[in-house]
Amino acid sequence: MIQASAHVPELITKELQIARSGDRRKIRISSNWLSIMGFEPGVRHETAPIAPHAGLRLSFSATGRQKVYQRRYKRRQNNPFETVIEIGAQSVLDTAIPGYTERLHFTIRHGEILIRPLANRTFSIRRNLREEANPFAAAVAMTSGIDLRCLQDSGFTIDSVLEYRPQEARDRYDLTETGALNVLANAKPRLLINEDISRVDWDHVRDLMTGGPQVALMHISLQCDDFTTAKGGNVRRQAVADLTTSRDLVYDALRMVETIRPACVMLENVPGFAASGEGQLFMLKLRKWGYHVSDGIFNASEFGGLTRRERYYLVGSVFPGFVMPKVSSPLRQPLWEQIRPFLPGCRDVTHTKSLQDGIECGRARLITPNSTIAPTVLKSQARQAKDSLYIEVEPGRFVLPSLDLLQFLNGIPTNIDLNSVNAEIATEIIGQSIDYRMHEQITRALHEHIAANVGQHTTVKISNQR
Repeated sequence: MIQASAHVPELITKELQIARSGDRRKIRISSNWLSIMGFEPGVRHETAPIAPHAGLRLSFSATGRQKVYQRRYKRRQNNPFETVIEIGAQSVLDTAIPGYTERLHFTIRHGEILIRPLANRTFSIRRNLREEANPFAAAVAMTSGIDLRCLQDSGFTIDSVLEYRPQEARDRYDLTETGALNVLANAKPRLLINEDISRVDWDHVRDLMTGGPQVALMHISLQCDDFTTAKGGNVRRQAVADLTTSRDLVYDALRMVETIRPACVMLENVPGFAASGEGQLFMLKLRKWGYHVSDGIFNASEFGGLTRRERYYLVGSVFPGFVMPKVSSPLRQPLWEQIRPFLPGCRDVTHTKSLQDGIECGRARLITPNSTIAPTVLKSQARQAKDSLYIEVEPGRFVLPSLDLLQFLNGIPTNIDLNSVNAEIATEIIGQSIDYRMHEQITRALHEHIAANVGQHTTVKISNQR
């Protein structure tokens, strides 16, 4: 018979789940480490609370009431003799281990085991939020101000913002502060972190947010370029090769969730994100952290929008029961009559090569007098790309929509301030932003969901100037 041998370290740690049977709890540790650290079958020990709700100390005692015992499994080849310690006295457990505890941390030394409750992430978040006088604080990342303003209109208070516009190869000037400037024109956050989400020091962010409110909602709009069909497959693959891709930002988004520990997470992206590996990773990790996740792909037209803008929405909540708002198919007014007042302010671009090339290859996005809904506006709109949005005012004559018209098509209130940036950046902000009508209905549903779970708080209803 071969005798197994093993080095005996000074300390071993282990994490286990607390056992439950109805209302009764039990701590059971069955491990190879017991014998290695001196807890052989038959060894007596005593158990005592370290402090109220701070855990237990289990130590050798010749007069101890408990002892280590052993189970034998005739059909088990690996470890047929199982060494076990059990603690089942409810009075002891109630004193030392909080009732909401799910997992325990064991520090095992020779002759001593310290058993400490691990923090229940979702329990502490729910408790902290219910203690807030204003339980609707929001932390917003990767925003240029429009979705942030939508949160305000839905009743949320903007506590902190992480916004940094990446410098692009075609930029002639430093534009990294443009989105943040637009944020400050439309909101009054306590913190503005104008840093790249992929490079920010999350320990520093945690320190900055210490002493602030429990965040009810973390809202993030991850860069969508590498999940949309508007960017060709070869270009997306090249972006991975030369490290310019933004696909890995989902990792940074999860780090943000870990740092801020919000009660709810809301993510908005293009439909392609839903089936991507990154999208599945984001959802899976939230679920493992205890969030109840709802998601769906929605079309702006289902919420009274004037465009075909499709977006994927994911909501994770520490409270169960969130339901996405119901979609509808509203009766449509002729689109032309709604946009006619804006046409005098639109520039004639019939003569431009980019428009003619877009029409020739079929990529130009056109509104005609017969249109009942507008194509989606893209981030590249101001550059008059082949897939920009144009209006055919009469056969063979085309105009480029004005900034006011783009704002109207996306349902963005007229009192949103875009004067902190030039027209090109403002058009870019609108093109990569939300359909306001769709976004607002989802954020209002989320506000009502939080209100229903934190007590008697009035749901804020604000009328917007459109």
